[in-house]
Amino acid sequence: MTDLSAIHMTMHRESQPKVGISACLTGQEVRYDGDHKYHELIMQELGPWLDLKIFCPEVDAGLGMPRPPIHLVSQPDGQVSAIGLETPHLDATESLNHSAHQFAARQAPELCAYIVKSRSPSCGAGSTPIKNNQDATSWNGDGLLVSAMKAACPDLLIVEERELDSVEKCRAFLERCYLLSER
Repeated sequence: MTDLSAIHMTMHRESQPKVGISACLTGQEVRYDGDHKYHELIMQELGPWLDLKIFCPEVDAGLGMPRPPIHLVSQPDGQVSAIGLETPHLDATESLNHSAHQFAARQAPELCAYIVKSRSPSCGAGSTPIKNNQDATSWNGDGLLVSAMKAACPDLLIVEERELDSVEKCRAFLERCYLLSER
């Protein structure tokens, strides 16, 4: 690992790497149940050194708070839909995809990385359960926002919050962000 002091970290926001982050991880009460998933370690170790761009695709899509929980369901045509968990007539696919694609086109190119909430139907990166029509998990995949960001910016560094579970891992991520932003 490189010595962080050699990377020229700064507390001046305009000179810091731009990193997207799921709003719930910053303490914003944006989850379906009106709660948050504040991640103290990320906010303490990374917050002062990165220009965090906070975003919640579900709020941006107009789903409200609190809102019925949704999950991802694989369709016979191979597409994935965002369907209400307890209200199967709720189909949030179009609004979530629109929000995700707008964000990916508008904001993702300016970012060097994105920190997402694991298992989220919008923000999970490889950990989101994709159900079949019998409500059994077929596989774990990406949430709709992560899928849109990967399509728009294939080189974007995307990590789940659970990958930043120690000071050492946070510092390694910070190092990568500064190195990526210098390119």
